[in-house]
Amino acid sequence: MDVKLFIKSNINGRIVEKRLFEVIEDMGLQANIEIHHEDPPYMDGVFYTPTLIVDNRIVSSGKVLSKDEMTQFFM
Repeated sequence: MDVKLFIKSNINGRIVEKRLFEVIEDMGLQANIEIHHEDPPYMDGVFYTPTLIVDNRIVSSGKVLSKDEMTQFFM
């Protein structure tokens, strides 16, 4: 599984990054995780951070996800 997270280096970005690692660990998943501290490249009109991409599919953009919300993308 390939996971990319585009975040800003602010509190919301750090929260989402921490939650992502917790969800991956809690679920026992094997994932190649890339964290980018810059704006996402232009992809289908996505301009906002945080942006979460799982297996080249944008699953969330512009929202600080809870752990429960994030877990749904990996089930």
